Amino acid sequence: MLTISLLIILAFLLARFVMGSVQRYLEGRARGRAFNRMLNQGRLDAGVYADALWSATTTGARKVRNRVSNEQRNAILQARLEMRDDFLDDTKPGLYQYIIIFLVASVLGLVIETVYTFIVFGILESRVGLVWGPFSPLYGVGAVLLTMVLWPLRKEPAWKVFIISAVVGSLLEQTAGWSMEHFAHLQSWTYLGLPDHITQWIAWRFVVMWGLLGVVWCRVIMPEMMYRIGEPTSRRQVILVTLLAAFITLDVVMTIACFWRAGQRFEGVPPRNGFEVYVDTHFDDKFMAETFENMKIGEDIVPSNK
Repeated sequence: MLTISLLIILAFLLARFVMGSVQRYLEGRARGRAFNRMLNQGRLDAGVYADALWSATTTGARKVRNRVSNEQRNAILQARLEMRDDFLDDTKPGLYQYIIIFLVASVLGLVIETVYTFIVFGILESRVGLVWGPFSPLYGVGAVLLTMVLWPLRKEPAWKVFIISAVVGSLLEQTAGWSMEHFAHLQSWTYLGLPDHITQWIAWRFVVMWGLLGVVWCRVIMPEMMYRIGEPTSRRQVILVTLLAAFITLDVVMTIACFWRAGQRFEGVPPRNGFEVYVDTHFDDKFMAETFENMKIGEDIVPSNK
């Protein structure tokens, strides 16, 4: 899980680099929504482009023809950072933002885990975590949990963020691993083969990595992601996110029921009501084995020393 989480962080960093490059290109030519917002809010004035060369378009509008100076670019960057910080100081993450973060991290985690498994092990298998849709909810929960815990700490010293992130990430792994085995006789990973393991689902090397991951998330990714998500500006956005939240909730409930019944079937417990009969009929052992290929129901994963 942690290896894929690190790759997710790298993917977020790459996305931020690309978006930042595009934004700097647009700002260097007096274009883009962020630039227009800074002008409208009075954070920039025309003087920032006093020495730039302009050219007229067919519509008569003027656009910057060449790159502005480093001093001008720094002024634009400083104004944009101040605008972002002001927004973050006046904003507190809510259900709307958490739903989007959960969905993005769940889908991205699944894609990266699938690609990583194929490249490293030459195995192409289903890595989904829910019965419907391309989601791996453990990554989504991790991203939401880190955001909830670290949001008030984003201006605190890095060592404090590191310690809290290490504790939160380790507790997440322990809780998820223990719950899956205890309630559904399910295993997805184990650290018992590692010399520094603390429990089956926690090892010291990964405690440290969770701390580092949290610092990067808190300092680099989370603020920019929250700023990009922003607040809903239309009723359509609210309705769409609400429908997605309802679907994910139903998906999670059905997945829990399927794993519960898989564990019950392993113990020889027959269905006791119509819903359990429905689950056993439509989500039987064959379906579970084919859909959740990386998970072992009623079996122990062979520990690895790597």
